[in-house]
Amino acid sequence: MKKQLIAMLSIFLFIGIIQNSNAQQMKTDKEFFTVEGAYNFIILKKDIKTQKVISKVETKIPDKSQKEMFYPGSNFANFELIGNEIVIVYDIWQKSTGTKDCSIKTLNIKTNKFSIPKLIYSTKVNSVYSSNEIIYKPVYSPDRTKLAILKDNLSPSYDIEPEINIYDTKTLNVLSTKKMSSKYEGQKRVINQNYTMDDNGNIALTFSLLNEKTKMTTKTFSAEIPFKDTDMKNIKEGSGAVSSEGGVDQKAHGNFYKSLEDYLNNKPVAGTRMKNGSFSWTMIGGTDYKLIDDDGNIKKEDAKNLPAELFTYKRDNYSTPMLIRLIEDKPYIVLVAGKLCYYSLYLEQGSRFYAEGWDGKLKKFKEDEFEAYLAKYNLLEDYKKDRPKREFKDDVNGYFNKVISWEIKYFNLLNEKM
Repeated sequence: MKKQLIAMLSIFLFIGIIQNSNAQQMKTDKEFFTVEGAYNFIILKKDIKTQKVISKVETKIPDKSQKEMFYPGSNFANFELIGNEIVIVYDIWQKSTGTKDCSIKTLNIKTNKFSIPKLIYSTKVNSVYSSNEIIYKPVYSPDRTKLAILKDNLSPSYDIEPEINIYDTKTLNVLSTKKMSSKYEGQKRVINQNYTMDDNGNIALTFSLLNEKTKMTTKTFSAEIPFKDTDMKNIKEGSGAVSSEGGVDQKAHGNFYKSLEDYLNNKPVAGTRMKNGSFSWTMIGGTDYKLIDDDGNIKKEDAKNLPAELFTYKRDNYSTPMLIRLIEDKPYIVLVAGKLCYYSLYLEQGSRFYAEGWDGKLKKFKEDEFEAYLAKYNLLEDYKKDRPKREFKDDVNGYFNKVISWEIKYFNLLNEKM
């Protein structure tokens, strides 16, 4: 079981290096659909067998004729194929009104025609630069008959009550509305975005209290909202501050772990988190990070004084977390963990290293030495055949990512055989 977990670990962490494509895919028995672009979003329909493009449709998100603007990282669009319709939940910055607007429209995959956009929420924002603090988050029931959309805000400068509307996905009629207070026990709360809804429309969620001075989350609670109720029920305090898996909650910060086993078992060090994007380095001062305590206070700390050498870290609130290991106070991204471990130096990812076992001495990665391991376990021939080809579309970063992915694959194969 541990081998399987470690393989999953390397696949998950590698996302932290690769710049992910924005493409989203959906399919029927005969066709598949690809959504391409960071904005404007082109929907391509292709034949599953021939891979030929059948149609190409522009979503017009944003619609410039309506003075709409779309900023990747601040605005989001979600695409879901339900029957003959692609349901699109999206938000834009409306320059003319100074609002962040959330709408739904559908694309009929037979006719390639869009429905008229249905405005769901329109929230007045202080400026375009703070619009990312207003959150609209859609989730679907497992059977796709219901759609819930959360409206919340992450800033103490906004006094906006959280709200969740539940819609019928066929008619887009409102089935239920939940309106909640923006405070709990007298303190501002933020609903975490990894909430869920079952087929009956019952919602399960977590929320965190917010230190309004530092804007850091503190205590976390779980709660339920039954379909027929309008507010949270069965509220229970959790252990420590929120940190959800896989970066689902965009505002989640990093955790520390005493060991790799604790990481795999999701047992973080209590009382301290790693602030997103807080890494800094100077010639004189060395490496520093910012830590968050359970009350949301922030403290700058030298690398040698961190509570553990192993921690998750994100370059910013919207990036994918990486597992970082400090070795002699230098941060290394853990790419593979096993009998052979594979690392890259944070911010210098071309500098790669390996070690025999978790406690082994760090060595500079050299392909001839790696090939000697592969030859010993009869993997060298496959490794050479599998070498990625440089394609015309590949830039330097794209090809580098291919090479790293290829090497990770064979580190994992080696670990299975060793």
